[in-house]
Amino acid sequence: MANGTFNPLVSIVIPVYNGANYMREAIDSALAQTYNNIEIIVVNDGSCDGGLTEQIAKGYGEKIKYIYKKNGGVSSALNTGIRNMNGEYFSWLSHDDVYMPDKIEKEIAALSKTENKAMLVCCGYVPIDKNSQLIGKMPNVSSENIKILSWEYMMSRLFENFPIHGCAFLIRKTVFEEVGLFEESLRFYQDGFMWFKIFMAKYSVLSIPDICVQGRVHSQQLTQKGQSVFRVECEKISSVMIPQLIQISSARNNFLLKYIKYNAKYCNSIVVKNACVLAKESGLLSFKDYCVIKMIYLFGVIRPIIRKIYYTLFRRTA
Repeated sequence: MANGTFNPLVSIVIPVYNGANYMREAIDSALAQTYNNIEIIVVNDGSCDGGLTEQIAKGYGEKIKYIYKKNGGVSSALNTGIRNMNGEYFSWLSHDDVYMPDKIEKEIAALSKTENKAMLVCCGYVPIDKNSQLIGKMPNVSSENIKILSWEYMMSRLFENFPIHGCAFLIRKTVFEEVGLFEESLRFYQDGFMWFKIFMAKYSVLSIPDICVQGRVHSQQLTQKGQSVFRVECEKISSVMIPQLIQISSARNNFLLKYIKYNAKYCNSIVVKNACVLAKESGLLSFKDYCVIKMIYLFGVIRPIIRKIYYTLFRRTA
């Protein structure tokens, strides 16, 4: 439904890169949106499922736009969707996640009340298990509690593991024209690097508390293989991030220190070492900071064990 005169076309891009499990549920949730000015783009990133993904997608006929491409990873699939979208705004929906019916409507309604239509909009989300059952309790939220979060705040929270869910965002297409598309050489940290690029470009976020996305939890997210890929990718993007963080860091708001702590937590030793060397040259770290970094790194060594025990005992994973 339109909100006054502000009724932009929104493109919902659904990348399918790991088979067709849950895909129908994702597409149905996109089609069920109460905001009617949308297009749905399903990008089959070379799924190896004997043609099931294509069969399901084509079963929707003209209700969706279906694109097949050779496997290139989620970044490649998202970029294909962005390049082929007609909408003014982009909304990512993973093939195994679910939108609430009013996701797009509430984000557009919030954006319609602001002068800055280039702000990102972000809603709340909750985790679900393999049976689409809620994990934990549904949080109590007030629809009136809408906030504008500055790029500095979002940068800081990103390094503090602020729970950012890519599918909760609504992003104007012009943002990608300024900062670039998703980095296709990354297979694990492509979303985190994108948020970094966006916030470094000083885009703020219009945060609405409404729970509009259900994100499915996967057991494969906890594998050691994933963590090793994550470390390699952190090393790769550090050559871009460290120099830029040095430029915007100060004693009052030391983004570089926050970045080093973040990588120490995940035992990204090469990143920590290189960043500390450059931080020393720039005078951005104190002796106390070095001590704190070492303590965090030691915690990072035992963190995977603690996390594995926690998920085994308290979380139901797919």
